[in-house]
Amino acid sequence: MKMTPEEFRHQKCQTLQGVDLSRKGCIDDAIKLLVEVINNRDEFVTTSSCSGRVILFCENIAEGHKKGCKWLFTSHDSVEIQELINSVDPAEGNLVFKYEPLILHIRCFTLDHAKLLHTCALEAGFRNSGITLGKHGKVMLAVRSCMGLEVPISENGELLVSHKVK
Repeated sequence: MKMTPEEFRHQKCQTLQGVDLSRKGCIDDAIKLLVEVINNRDEFVTTSSCSGRVILFCENIAEGHKKGCKWLFTSHDSVEIQELINSVDPAEGNLVFKYEPLILHIRCFTLDHAKLLHTCALEAGFRNSGITLGKHGKVMLAVRSCMGLEVPISENGELLVSHKVK
C-alpha cells in the first residue's frame, strides 16, 4: 500500500514530536547537525540514532546463561583512558569493554529515496547498512558500520588486562 505525501508528513511530525525513549534521552551532540539535515528533508525522518559509544559493563551470568548486564561506564564522547581505568573493578565479576559505532535508523518516504540514501551510506563506508520494507509501505534504512569491538577485561573477578598505560 503506497503512502501519500500527506500521510508521511503526518507520521514524520508524530515521530519528531514523540518522546525520546533512548537510554540517554536525547540526540548525541556529535551528530545533531547530521540528524537535523536529514530531518529537514521532506522525504526522511530519523527514528533513532547514536553517534557511537564506549561501554564498560558487567555480564550477569547465572548457571551458565547470560542474564543481562550492569553498565558501569558509558560515553558517547572521547574518553580519557584514566577515566575508563578508574571504572574497572575486577571484583564486579565478568567485565567487558565494548565499542559500538554510529547507527542511524531513517524512515524514508519511498523505496527510491531509501536507495539514494543507502548508496550515500555505502559510499561513506557504512558497509553494513540496509533497507527494510515493512507493512503498509513503511520503508526503513539502517545506516551501520561493522567496526565494533568487544574485549573481556576481567573474568570471575580476575583482571585479564594490565592497568599500565603506554
